[in-house]
Amino acid sequence: MPDFFTSIGTLLSGSFLQDGALWALRTIPGFPPIIQTVHILGIAVVMGSIVMLDLRILGLAARSQQIPEMTKRLMPWLWWALASNLVSGGFFLLGRPNRYFNNPVFAWKMSFLLPAIALTLLYYLMSRRQDNYWQMNLKRQWMGRAIALLSLSLLILVATSGRWIAYLEYLQFPLWSIEVFDAGPQPSFLLAVENWSLSQNIASTNWFPVLESIHVIAAAMVVGSILMVDLRLIGLAAKKYSISKLSKEMVPWSIAAFVITTITGLGMFITRAASHVVNPAFQWKAFLLLLAGLNMVYFHFRIYKRISEWDTTEDTPTQLKVIGCLSLILWSGVMLAGRWVGHIV
Repeated sequence: MPDFFTSIGTLLSGSFLQDGALWALRTIPGFPPIIQTVHILGIAVVMGSIVMLDLRILGLAARSQQIPEMTKRLMPWLWWALASNLVSGGFFLLGRPNRYFNNPVFAWKMSFLLPAIALTLLYYLMSRRQDNYWQMNLKRQWMGRAIALLSLSLLILVATSGRWIAYLEYLQFPLWSIEVFDAGPQPSFLLAVENWSLSQNIASTNWFPVLESIHVIAAAMVVGSILMVDLRLIGLAAKKYSISKLSKEMVPWSIAAFVITTITGLGMFITRAASHVVNPAFQWKAFLLLLAGLNMVYFHFRIYKRISEWDTTEDTPTQLKVIGCLSLILWSGVMLAGRWVGHIV
């Protein structure tokens, strides 16, 4: 590790900042999973803002939206999300400074994050400096796409390394397979699931942090893409675009990310199937996930039939606002319950 990083860790260790962070983490009931959820929701907003903008620049998503308008509309959400993540991440950073500033994965995360922010800021400032700056000629269009591709890659690496900070030993002592232990006949089906060779391989090797990293990124993408539609339903964002078109462009990303989340989630579930099903946090997560799904089904198969009445309306009807707010609350609850699962053993 660079001396610069280790010196910061030494400076913060034992300081009043560490004392304050540790007091909050240890004293406030449920504070660690709550602040972790805030951090992940911030990542979701990043996914729904700058990642979607990068995908739009690359011509992969939201093609009906104008890039200059989209840039202007989404950037404030990005800055708020980054500020939120700085505060929420700061509690853990200050609580254990030596752990983070002596961790090479944290250094990698910062080396990915800072260039990603710099590239985003460059794109934004040039867009503000001159209308349609990145669309004026073919050369600038390709420069914009290069920036978007690099930004997208860096943000994925940021999210991935963020999860691997806690799995440093997996990088130091990599293990991708084990000799599977045969426990013989099991007293229950769920315990038998835990002793599948696949379950044991995932639980005891690098596959677990890999699956968790993909799970968190995909979950953030689910919430981030749904967020854009919910904010339109509430009447807080993307008012220039019809709800039907915005939904048509965002929902496929939500579904694809949800499929990935489900597959990776099942991979982690089978490693502790018996304990998960009796875990109150897991039960709440499943319940809230069901409610969020029912809310989405109700919107698409009941309310959506009358879309011609309010499709382009900026001030949406109360019923749509309720559905949008309920969706945000339920998906936030799913994320919170998901973080609590690991805190109830």
